[in-house]
Order: sequence, then structure tokens, then C-alpha cells
Amino acid sequence: MKKIINKIKNYKPSKYVCYLYFFIPIFVCSIMLNSNIYKENDIWFLLNHGKYVLNHGFPTIEPFTIHQNFSFVMQQWLSAVIFYISHSILGINGLKIILLIVCCLTLYFLYKLCMLLSENRFRLSIIVSCITQILLLVFYVPRPWIFTFLNLIIVLYIMELFYKQNNKKALYFLPLISLLQINLQASMWFMLYLFILPYFVCLVINKIKNKTDQKLYNLILIIVLMVLCGFLNPYGLDGMLYGFNSYGNKYIPNIVGEMVPPMLNSNMIYFINWYSYFIFGLIFIINNIYIYFRKEKPELRHMFLFYGVSILSLLNIRNLSLLIIGSIPFLAAYLKKYFSKLTLEERNFEFDPKTKKYYYKIVVVVVLIIFIYNFSFSSPFTSKLEKGIDAILENNKANEVVLYTNYDNGAYAEYRGLKPYLDPRAEIFIKSINHKEDILKEYYLLIYGQISYQQFVNKYNFTHMLIMKTERIYDEACKDKNYKIIYKNKKYAVFEKVKN
Repeated sequence: MKKIINKIKNYKPSKYVCYLYFFIPIFVCSIMLNSNIYKENDIWFLLNHGKYVLNHGFPTIEPFTIHQNFSFVMQQWLSAVIFYISHSILGINGLKIILLIVCCLTLYFLYKLCMLLSENRFRLSIIVSCITQILLLVFYVPRPWIFTFLNLIIVLYIMELFYKQNNKKALYFLPLISLLQINLQASMWFMLYLFILPYFVCLVINKIKNKTDQKLYNLILIIVLMVLCGFLNPYGLDGMLYGFNSYGNKYIPNIVGEMVPPMLNSNMIYFINWYSYFIFGLIFIINNIYIYFRKEKPELRHMFLFYGVSILSLLNIRNLSLLIIGSIPFLAAYLKKYFSKLTLEERNFEFDPKTKKYYYKIVVVVVLIIFIYNFSFSSPFTSKLEKGIDAILENNKANEVVLYTNYDNGAYAEYRGLKPYLDPRAEIFIKSINHKEDILKEYYLLIYGQISYQQFVNKYNFTHMLIMKTERIYDEACKDKNYKIIYKNKKYAVFEKVKN
């Protein structure tokens, strides 16, 4: 162990070589992006939302499904507009550019946070920020939460600046972050305050010990401004309370895979579940090392944050991203004794002209590889689902179709102009959000055979049904004389109602 520690201490690459490490998470991001982004179901309703906002404004009644008069809050409207504009200009490459830009910004603020925590240990900061970003990349898909990750990291950076250096000016950016977050992803707006909470508690403790300390009052004022900025969204208080109204429904975890608690569902075979084992093991081992084997006491705010995000991560798989953000960067504060600061000579280090040319050539080649890999081999969306929708629209007008789709397939049908029974926006279909009917409960009962196929079909009088062959109702639809199959492949079948 001592030999490993000594090697770490003695490993001192130049600052220019260290900068090259930043390309590792960016390149990993590029590899992941080159998988088919269009397979991400949510992108279709996000593109549809963005198009709707630009053409019609902000809806208050849900306009995309067969259900009538459902109250509606488009809680991620700004993210949807960003994705739609980029996609309408550059197609799938536009989405990749957005993801890469957010990846680079997130990496930059992770580095700044680690530099602050490690007291300017340059090499340590690069290593920890790159590791954090690489672990976070599994969640990098075109969804609003990529903007939320960036905002949360910026909030932590600002709070550390304020707490450690009494930088009051940095706090003034928090209301702007609040304004952006409430419009980018309102369901995660309250998470800003949960990440601020450990610092708030520590400031309360400091205030009790030292009554002349004014930091607490400064933070309270900023929090008030943040809340006021939260009202600056198209839906006002409904947007601010969206996250609270959508939590707690017992049917969501049974239908939405990412909302399942990690490691507790043996039926889940997704990569993300194995990833959860890895993340939990890594983080708990590392954090217990610096908690129990370190002579100095850990910072109280860091411990509050770590245990807070650990509790959040036990609620569902998606919250593992919060665990990564709220724990790994703070290792920089506890590993700093193993790394030295850059000396004056190292800070002023310059390559000789010949070596410098080679360095810049390496940078240019890496950037070109990333660019070519991502933007030269993109293919349009083609899938068996697309052909099924084509079969419906071949002889029917979109506004005349009453379509059944399951949870996964409805978003693409909406993107093509059809109004389906269901789509991946799970919270839209619970009564606490739409104020009409608990469709998600009905769907749950349907897929588990607790309501009859005939009762369900008679209720909605579907003109078409796009059914996966693995769905329970597939065999019953095949036996239904009121419907005929107009398209079929290995995965889907499209049923059309027989006209009398």
C-alpha cells in the first residue's frame, strides 16, 4: 500500500499532460452518444413538446393523448425547446452537440469544485473530476436531467465558495440557477434546496456558536430570492409543486424501470442495476475509508450531504446520479494530503517549440476523432415501430385514429401526430397531476390481468392497437373478431377495427 501511495505522490506529469485527461470522459461520452439516441423513448415526446410550445404556446390541458380535459403542466418545456431547435437544425447531430456541450460544462465545474475542495491540488482535481464525470455518463441521454446535473454541481461550487471563502457575490448566481431549473425540469427544482440544506444546517450551528456570524442571514436572503424566481415559470405554483405532486404513486415504480429501488428487484436485468451495485460498493468503501481511518474529523456539511444523497439513492435507480454528484467530488478534500500543489516552476512550465507543436497536433487529432466519430456516421431513425406507425397512417388520417399503445411506444406515436392511450410521461397519467383519472393504475391492472381485455377495449373503442407480442393482451387481440391485423413483424402487430 505504501508503494502505491508513494507512486501516486511521485507521479507529477506536466500541467499540459494533465489537461489531456479531460479528453477521456469527453471521448467516453462520444462513444456512448454514437449508440442510437433515437432508442431513448423520452426524446420523442420532448421533441413534440418543444414543437408545440414554439407553435402554440404553453398548454394547460394535455393535448397529445386520447384522454380529455387532463390538467397539464409541461414541467420541462425549456429543455424540450432546446432539444427541438437543435434537432430541427441538425437532426440527431444537434442532440449530440447539446449533450457534448453539457458534458464539457459539467466537467469544467466539477474541476472547479475539486480545485476548491482540494485547495488547488491541480492533478488531484483533474483525476477526481474525470472519474466523477465518467461515472455520471451512464445517465447522459437527451433528457432534462442532464441540465439538472450541471445546475446541482454549480450550486455545490457556489456553496463551497461561500462557506469556505465567504464569497457573497457567488450567491447572487443562485436565483438565476433557480430560474433556469424551474423551467428546464420543474420536477427537480426542489433538489436545489436539498443540496443547499447541509450548508444551511452548518451555518445555523455556526451562528449558535458565534452570534456575530452573518453568513446565515445572507443565505436566507438568497433562498427567498430563489423561491421568488421559482414563480417565474408558465405554471406558477403548480410548476413549483410539480415534484411533490408526482411523487408517492405506488404504480410508477411497477411500470417505470428507473424508479425502482436499486438492488431490490431481482427481476431487473438492466445494465443500470449492475451499475448500481458498482457505484454503491465504490462510494461506501471510499467514504468509510476517509470517515473511519482519517485522523481529522470530516467536514460536517460533507457528511450531511453524503448521507442525504445516499438516502435519496435508495429510493430509485435514477437517484444514483445524485449520489455520484454529492459524494465523489468531495474526495478531493480528503485526498489532498497525498498530492502537492503545483510549484511556481510547474505553473510556468512551457514545452520547447518542437514539443509544443506535437502537443497541439495531438489535441487536434483527438478533437477530430471525436468529431468524425460522432457526426459522420449518424443514421436516420429506422425501427419496426416506425413501420407499424407507417401502416396506420397509410390509409388513415391522424386525427381520426384512436390508438392503443403501451407505456414505451406512445411517445413516438405522438411525434408522428397520433394520439395514443399512454406514453412514457408516467406522472401525467396519475390523478394527483391530471385531476381526472388514474390511467396508470388502469394500465397496471390491464398488464397484470386484473381487468378484462374486452372491458378495456370497449371503454375506449380503439380504431387501432399497436401491441408488442410480449404483451399479455396480444393473444386476446388476435382472437378478437372485431379487429384484424394490418401489419406484423417479429416485435409488433398493428390491429385495425373491422368496419361494419
